[in-house]
Amino acid sequence: MVENNAQPPGEPVVSPEPGAGGGFIIGVVEGFYGRPWTMAQREELFRRQRKWGLKTYLYAPKDDYKHRVFWRELYSVEEAERLVTLISSAKEHGIQFIYAISPGLDITFSSQKDVSSLKRKLDQVSHFGCTSFALLFDDIDHNMCPADKGAFSSIAHAHVSITNKVFHFLGKPHPFLFCPTEYCGTLCYPSVSQSPYLHTIGEKLDPGIQVLWTGPEVVSKEISLHSIEEVFQVLKRPPVLWDNIHANDYDPKRLFLGPFKGRPTELIPHLQGVLTNPNCEFECNFIAIHTLAMWYKSRTDDGHGDVVMAEGEDSAVLVPIELEKQARDESLEKDIPYSPELALQLALTVWLTEFAQPHKYYGCHGPQSDTKPSGAHTASTIITTIFQQPIMSLGLLPSQKKESDEEPMEMAEEKQEEMDRFLTAVEVGPVPREMGGRLVDMQLGLTEQAVSLADPPTLEDLQLLVDLFYLPYEHGPQAMQMLREFNWLRANCSVVSVSSKCKEPHKVAEWRTRAKMFGGMCSSVIQMFTRLSSCASRTILCDLYPYIWDMKNIMSVVKAFVLWLDGRILSTSFYCYWIDNGRWCHNQPPEVLLGGDQETWAFRGGLAGEFQRLLPIDGAVDLFYQPPPPVPTSKTYSIRPYAPRDEPAVYRICSEVFREAAGDQAFSEHEPDLIGDRLVGGFLTLSPEYSFVLEDEEGIWGYALGTVHVEPFFKKCKMCWIPSMQEKYSKPKCEEQLSEAQKMKLSFHEEQESMPESFLSSFPSLIKLDVHSKVTDPSVAKCMMGCLLSSLKANGSHGAYCEVRETETKMVSFYNKLGLFEVASMEGFPKDVIIMGRTL
Repeated sequence: MVENNAQPPGEPVVSPEPGAGGGFIIGVVEGFYGRPWTMAQREELFRRQRKWGLKTYLYAPKDDYKHRVFWRELYSVEEAERLVTLISSAKEHGIQFIYAISPGLDITFSSQKDVSSLKRKLDQVSHFGCTSFALLFDDIDHNMCPADKGAFSSIAHAHVSITNKVFHFLGKPHPFLFCPTEYCGTLCYPSVSQSPYLHTIGEKLDPGIQVLWTGPEVVSKEISLHSIEEVFQVLKRPPVLWDNIHANDYDPKRLFLGPFKGRPTELIPHLQGVLTNPNCEFECNFIAIHTLAMWYKSRTDDGHGDVVMAEGEDSAVLVPIELEKQARDESLEKDIPYSPELALQLALTVWLTEFAQPHKYYGCHGPQSDTKPSGAHTASTIITTIFQQPIMSLGLLPSQKKESDEEPMEMAEEKQEEMDRFLTAVEVGPVPREMGGRLVDMQLGLTEQAVSLADPPTLEDLQLLVDLFYLPYEHGPQAMQMLREFNWLRANCSVVSVSSKCKEPHKVAEWRTRAKMFGGMCSSVIQMFTRLSSCASRTILCDLYPYIWDMKNIMSVVKAFVLWLDGRILSTSFYCYWIDNGRWCHNQPPEVLLGGDQETWAFRGGLAGEFQRLLPIDGAVDLFYQPPPPVPTSKTYSIRPYAPRDEPAVYRICSEVFREAAGDQAFSEHEPDLIGDRLVGGFLTLSPEYSFVLEDEEGIWGYALGTVHVEPFFKKCKMCWIPSMQEKYSKPKCEEQLSEAQKMKLSFHEEQESMPESFLSSFPSLIKLDVHSKVTDPSVAKCMMGCLLSSLKANGSHGAYCEVRETETKMVSFYNKLGLFEVASMEGFPKDVIIMGRTL
């Protein structure tokens, strides 16, 4: 057995100041799966770490191919220059740079050739100026190849053998970190205390090597002192925490902006270090890193404990007191007991100032104007927002997590170039001139409406942002309140149904009061989106935008759905559906949706995913996949139920969309309602309860119409709508060579074909959706479709279809992007019409 010099388990480890010889390892690990950070981002990280007292950086990006997949390959001259620059920058900022390599995917531990390759690679990095290293065997198979089985009694012995060899080859550097394959409690078999693998590591691994540990789980909600003492007993040394509490690489829709939490400061004397592995998006880690620094600095020798606020306790009184203790330069003084809530507020006040700063470290600046605006316009700037793709295009922001085909070590450089293009496109530039009512930038072409920066993000905006994207196992207070209100409104909507037998006006009043309050919450999210999208710091916006874009869209749908619930006819199947699914019973609080013993990746989509699952069309994943535009815009549209006053606007949109698609068809100015009467009039007259409109401050720009059961709808049309149209439009005398207008008139006088019953059994609902070409937002059509289909499914529909003329190829493509597919032609279908449908 290797002799070890670890302290007895009951005795705390002495933790000198970071940076001292053999001191506490505290800082950041870039260890996520996904596109690595850029060199400029890492330099900014070093600057922040120095300022906040976090003295360690562990370089371990999984998608640096020469760190993991191609670990044997030496770095090229260009790659070496970048690493030398990075290591030098870390030293200049007083940051200890640790280079990690992860050879476990395909290494043969008994192969002298592989051992030599590993030593040669680390020796190369040591010549770059690196003096600290890490060997990682996480996320690999436990099984050994035949050659290793003949050389080692277990995979643990293989890991220990090569790690000890490398450690001694490099001259016993400090720190030298080792990540075991069983790196958390849930991965230990059969348990932490009884794991043969961990026992071998503890007994055989050189005592000068530190062991990484993530806690009870891969992403640990809480890490107790008892759990650390348990792993200490096995490893025979205090672990270094690789903390994944803010890691988001396992879910492309989740982001974690909450404070460092669930780790009492009493852990510090029992650890050798803490490294946070944060969000993939660099700028989204301000709070995670800032609060980690406060957590570490708050631990003192006089035994100060953590501050734990009672549920519902308001920190508004305590925060100003603590703010007075903290200088705005964030010296992060000691002797302040740690409270996650207070730490969050302190971090937010500092982060808010960052939003007002133009990007400062990407080295990319757009055209500058020597002429400063004067007068009332001095507070305004033009943000150009370009859409060159059609609605529902799949553009990607540079920060979005995606598969990459870049060569090793080139991703960070390419990301820098992509970021530069992004920032150039949205850079503040000269004031555009107007052309035909639209703004035109002389360098970038057509733009959206100018966005004023006179209304920057507020502290309340950032608090709401954090609550919406809090932590893996919990939402923030405001987010939880929104879930509770939506839960209550949905469970009690029967009191405002027109078919309700409720004779208690106070219940109706309560429902509508709470619905109005919930609508205000949704509006706050949308206003937050607008202000953040207009902020001066485009670097922060670049990383945040895909997430706030997604949240803005889901809240638009949810808000419209709640508005629709008021005064609608709701079928009994509506209530049975939710009771059967166990989601809307009065005794089913929303907290149960985010909890239990599952790992955090069981809660797909975060808060937006929860709201999605609480809508009737929770399975329509395609409608909730709404990639943001290539360049951010703060322009927003609202969706609401149709009202009778909207009819002229809906008719106008219908006419303009049809004319644009039909080309130069002759329509008489004396019959301005013909197109609307033919295409949307029946819906608006006989089925207004399943109608939604899209609007902005200028008016209505789109609509989504439907009827839940098409057969009774057709009967009503035949009895009520068609006779009035026959009276309004006389039948054309000649039925040959008819114009488009004459064909429309003739349709009112012809027998309407009914759809086959076999078809309607699968697609009982008829829908129609149009968006004006002025609208370039790629998400609004899906949002409207989501509202419409939710209302239809809430009343028992399990499928919907639309009719598109064969000549309207663009409309076929439009509906196809909304999840409708062309139904195979069958007897009874209308002629010259394509039927498209989707199940619900």
